[in-house]
Amino acid sequence: MKKVLLLLMLLCSQFTFAQQTTKPSTFHRLLVFNDKNELLVVKVKNSERWVTPGWYQDNNLTIKDGLDQLALSYGLTITTPTLRGVFTLKTEQNNELSTRLVYSTNIKSGEIKTPEMIEEIRWLSTEQAVKLITFPHINAQIEQLTRFPGTLWGGSQLMYQEAGVYKAKFIENFYPLTPAPI
Repeated sequence: MKKVLLLLMLLCSQFTFAQQTTKPSTFHRLLVFNDKNELLVVKVKNSERWVTPGWYQDNNLTIKDGLDQLALSYGLTITTPTLRGVFTLKTEQNNELSTRLVYSTNIKSGEIKTPEMIEEIRWLSTEQAVKLITFPHINAQIEQLTRFPGTLWGGSQLMYQEAGVYKAKFIENFYPLTPAPI
C-alpha cells in the first residue's frame, strides 16, 4: 500500500510540475539600419510601446526566411543579417524565460511601409532610439551591440515593472561569445 501511495504522489507531483513549466520561446530582434546609420524604431498599434522589429519563432519559418519576411513586411529587402547577441530574458510577472536573438542588417532596397500591427515608424540615431524605446533590456542590448560591433554578445536580464514602468536588471552581465576583433 505504501508503494502505491508513493507512486501516486510521484505521478501527481510530476503532473503538477509539468503544468507549471512553460515552453521556452525564442524571439528574433532585427536592428535595421539605413544609409544614414539610423535605426528603424516602431510603435506598436494601440499601445505606448516603442521597439525594434521582431518576431517569435514558430514552426512555419526558418530563421533566414523569418527575418527576410519581417523586413519585407516593412517593404524592405535587407543585407544578410548578422547575429550580434544571444540573450535570455526572464519576466518577473510570470517567471517565463525567453531566448532573444538580436541581428543587425542594412537596407538593400525598398520603400518603407507600415505593417498592420504598427502605428508609427521612425528612423533615429542609436542615441535617440534608446531614449524612445520602451523596454530598458532592449536599450541595454542595443547600446552594447553598437558600442562593440565586432563581437557576438551573451547575457541574461530580468524584466519587471514598478508603478507601471518597465525596468530591467542584469541576472548575468554581458559577456563576449566570440573573441574581440583584431
